[in-house]
Amino acid sequence: MVRLKEKVDAQLRTGHLMRISGYLTMAILSMWMKSPRADLLMGMAEASARGRGPGGSDEELLVQLRALIRESREFLADDDFAPAIGRMRVAQDLTALGIIRLSGE
Repeated sequence: MVRLKEKVDAQLRTGHLMRISGYLTMAILSMWMKSPRADLLMGMAEASARGRGPGGSDEELLVQLRALIRESREFLADDDFAPAIGRMRVAQDLTALGIIRLSGE
């Protein structure tokens, strides 16, 4: 039987990763549309991955996400679309895998 606190922690962590996933989705779409707001949306995704996540259990994932988004922003600033979008897709996939992992808790 899963204790209530553990269940709430998993739900909170899942919600946090879903929020990051939403920002990543918006940023990726704006990159494909060549929107001038792409960097702003990427910044929102990066900001939502800053700091400690709920419970601190996802810190390794958040560190990876921050690095990938930061690299992606640098590539996009240099007009190098392929590696920029590639890093964002990897960040999106890692976030999705984190959500899937938490759904089993």
